[in-house]
Amino acid sequence: MRYLCSVADDEVFAYARNRRDFYLAIDDSLWAHESHNWLLSAESSVPLMHRIGRTYYDAETALPVYYETTAPVTESTEAGAAPGPSGPRHA
Repeated sequence: MRYLCSVADDEVFAYARNRRDFYLAIDDSLWAHESHNWLLSAESSVPLMHRIGRTYYDAETALPVYYETTAPVTESTEAGAAPGPSGPRHA
C-alpha cells in the first residue's frame, strides 16, 4: 500500500492499493491516477501534482504538498521510525 501524507502535518490524505489509483483517505473515493510521475484528477484528467522522488509538488505552484510512504505516521512511528522523506518531523 502507498500513502500520500501531507507535508504540513504528516496526516494521510490519500492511499493507493495498486500502482496507479489514489483514493481519498476521508471517504475512499477515487481521487487521482498516477501517470509518468504526474497525479491526474480521476474526474477531469487535469494535472494535480508532479512527483520527484517521494515528494509530490503542486502542479500550479510547484510547492511540496505530499510525500509518499508505505507506512502512515502513527504514534509508534513518531517514536523513531522514518516514514517521511527525512524521518518524522517534530515541532
